[in-house]
Amino acid sequence: MKHFLLLLLALMAGTYLQAQEQFPDTSLFEAHHHIEGNDTIPYRLYRSEKADTMTEALPLVIFLHGAGERGNDNCMQFKHCIKCFLDDTVTSRYPFLLMAPQCPNERRWANTDWSLPEHKMDSVPTAELRGVMAVLDSLIACGSVDASHVYICGISMGGYGTWDALQRWPEKFAAAIAICGGGDPAYAHAMKDIPIYIFHGMRDGAVMPSRSIQMYDALRGAGNEEAILITYPELGHVCWNEAFSTPGLFKWLFGKRR
Repeated sequence: MKHFLLLLLALMAGTYLQAQEQFPDTSLFEAHHHIEGNDTIPYRLYRSEKADTMTEALPLVIFLHGAGERGNDNCMQFKHCIKCFLDDTVTSRYPFLLMAPQCPNERRWANTDWSLPEHKMDSVPTAELRGVMAVLDSLIACGSVDASHVYICGISMGGYGTWDALQRWPEKFAAAIAICGGGDPAYAHAMKDIPIYIFHGMRDGAVMPSRSIQMYDALRGAGNEEAILITYPELGHVCWNEAFSTPGLFKWLFGKRR
């Protein structure tokens, strides 16, 4: 019985540490809020170690979180994937800014039902995605961000937001990473010149894998030769850790220029 209790405590401690490890040190990030009318978007900015001594405009990565990280604490958006950008092999090698906005509760980066087999893009973006783009424009205008090196990444709800942003403002992005999301294939022609890495778990019960496959097929049909699709036969919705562990992914991302 004693050994069982010790094992249980060890497992509980391991689970707690894993949960803690999901969140990076928030002191590494500047906290900001974008306010437009009645809409407020909390967001965080991180400057990589390689960029510490640089004064020129920097590449920017926008990371859009999933539905489970919504809120207004300006912290929950760190739960998944952010730690991948903070790895020493990335932050010491590439100079960049990382912007991590947080979508408010009950709101979305893209206005669509995630369970549908397809959707048509709304005529206007959500206030949340529009707010993210306003922050991007302000960072470019003040000279902090190099407009030719802007990248967007997203998981799940953020994957949908990534596709929506690419469809609406393709001229703004040098490359993208879309994980377990979906877009409107009718706008593939607008994205034909954007390198896009697409990931999806084939056992995904939240977002149909066909959503990523149809976007890849549409992009290739539109002449995009730099679209890459990776599927995971044994994985479900949570495939982003494997996606961000893809060898050479960050070299690929930061090597793209608009």
